[in-house]
Amino acid sequence: MTSETSQQPHTSDPTAVAANNAAVMGRFMEGLSRAPLPPERVDPTSVRVVRDIAYDAAPGADLRMDLYLPTSSATTPTPVIVWLPGGGWRHQRRGYGPRLTRLFAERGYAMVDIEYRSSEVAVWPAQLHDVQAALDHLHDLADTYGLDPASIGLWGSSSGAHLALLTAFATDADGSPAVPGVRAVVAGYPPTDLLRLNEDALPGGMLGVDPSDPAWGLLGGRPSDRAVAAVEASPARQAHPRVPPVLLLHGDADLLIGPAQSRRLHHTLVAAGTESHLLLVHGADHGLLNTGAWELNPMTATVRSSRFPDAEGSVRLTPQLIERFFDRHLRTDPWNT
Repeated sequence: MTSETSQQPHTSDPTAVAANNAAVMGRFMEGLSRAPLPPERVDPTSVRVVRDIAYDAAPGADLRMDLYLPTSSATTPTPVIVWLPGGGWRHQRRGYGPRLTRLFAERGYAMVDIEYRSSEVAVWPAQLHDVQAALDHLHDLADTYGLDPASIGLWGSSSGAHLALLTAFATDADGSPAVPGVRAVVAGYPPTDLLRLNEDALPGGMLGVDPSDPAWGLLGGRPSDRAVAAVEASPARQAHPRVPPVLLLHGDADLLIGPAQSRRLHHTLVAAGTESHLLLVHGADHGLLNTGAWELNPMTATVRSSRFPDAEGSVRLTPQLIERFFDRHLRTDPWNT
């Protein structure tokens, strides 16, 4: 996912760049197809799945969501985590991402898997409007399914992470949240500044040189020619002091979206005085949340946090780490779960 032509020397030959882009994408897709998956439980899980809930009838799209609901009796409304799949804003679909029964419906969260329009059907800001409509509909469904509309977390990968961030950052004219109740965001390898994607690409990474670039597709043209829209669609340029806590996950070997994109947003959030945590996962490429490898073989990550802005530490990226982040921000009594 890349944007305007970079000033790096190796961008002078568009044919060579296009060939490299194809090779990078080919290796990425091959890696996803070969990645191991954790074994599934054979006994019935304590999760009820409600599929194909229509939430909007946007032009050219019939948008739906799936709910994964814990069946254990709860005395209080259930906190909600909404999963936003990636796919370059083009090929996202429900079911593309972590196993939501295990992460984290079995742990007492209502998990939601939603669709949003492809950029091949509608350009920006249609995708943001779709996510906002989905969350509005969740508020309408709260009583029916015992959901807590005041305790919503957003979790996404790649283009889905980009939309999760922008949804959480969006405000109405009076400065209030455009969608109330969003209290935390986990963003996996998001594009955060569409005007600087090439600048942030790793050596040998993908570069935007033609309309095959997903960022061109999202905006309806070269980002530098759509600068106003590109700024509106860049989380690093839309951050403000009232955004909810953010956990950023990014592989330090990501050839599709350079890790500097997450560093940009983290630095912006820290400067704004908000809570932000950045995990740079050692040796990880793009799409790490779309396989089971990160669950089977936890990876080491360098962590920077707004709590200790001048310090750097090391952690293991595990599902439990992400769950604990959501616990702390979405649960009334997080450590008794």
